Amino acid sequence: MHRLFTFLLLTMASGCSLVFAETLTFALVAKSTSDPNFVLAWEACDRAAQRDGNRCELLGEAGVANAHLQAKAIEDALASQKYAALAVSVTQSEFVASALAQANIPVVTFDSPFNDTEFDAAPTYVGVNNYLFGRDLGMMAQWLRPHAGTLCIMSVEHDPNLQQRVEGIRRALSGDPERSSDLPLDSEQGWTEADRCPLLSAGSSADALTQLRGILQNIRPDVLISVGHWPVINERGFRTLLEENNLKTGTYGPGIIVGVGGITSSYRELLTEGLLSGIVSIDFDEIGAKTYQQMNAIVKGKPVEPSVYTNSIFIPPQARAHPDE
Repeated sequence: MHRLFTFLLLTMASGCSLVFAETLTFALVAKSTSDPNFVLAWEACDRAAQRDGNRCELLGEAGVANAHLQAKAIEDALASQKYAALAVSVTQSEFVASALAQANIPVVTFDSPFNDTEFDAAPTYVGVNNYLFGRDLGMMAQWLRPHAGTLCIMSVEHDPNLQQRVEGIRRALSGDPERSSDLPLDSEQGWTEADRCPLLSAGSSADALTQLRGILQNIRPDVLISVGHWPVINERGFRTLLEENNLKTGTYGPGIIVGVGGITSSYRELLTEGLLSGIVSIDFDEIGAKTYQQMNAIVKGKPVEPSVYTNSIFIPPQARAHPDE
């Protein structure tokens, strides 16, 4: 007993505690807390944090992405002084950067980085290389329509990572790695973007399905590329829409290629049934785990890379017959 008491005194005198180690709390500030991709990232972040005795929380609001609500979540998180570091999936770059102007804790970005003009607001980004992700979507369109044709691109306004994906598509299909990303394709390598292909004002599944209906009935492009998962979030609504128009993509209708997060069993069914022509998928589990690793490293004073890219999963049209491979 005397020996144990002496050990405890020495431990306390050295300032070392084997029992009461400090628990650090980190947070992911999502574009939408109801988006299953951000839930996947948060769960992976928290699993990784718990292995170190730490925690990871998910902050933001449910529903469609809203830069004002995201800025409010950031300001509340900073005022709480609860978090060791924040990771933000950027909605509107300049607006979100202004909300972080007074941050006194480390900030990183995940899934969606700042624009170049605000990049200094966070020392590192974790996620897919969005330009290469867009290039993969464009390459899939080339494989689907080797003789090219008309194209619609579905995206969301004012979103930095999505604009990079659109840039990747246009440069891949034009064959010009230096072309302006702001200009629609115009007979380049046989590809032309159809007039009246709309941008979504927000990442709403209902709006995406409404616009998809108009595209299929009125514009009728050879290929539609959605750089995000909005048309297929409501898998039943997407299926019903195509069946009402008597369409099977790639054969009797346009090829539909979608960028998604996790590949669900419903997405695989859409592929095997020919209702989707191809998928490029983002690994949000990997994003969540690596985002925690970067935040934890910064808090500990360790160096980090400016960009930590994660893998994407590429299921081209020819894989439809064997979706589980």
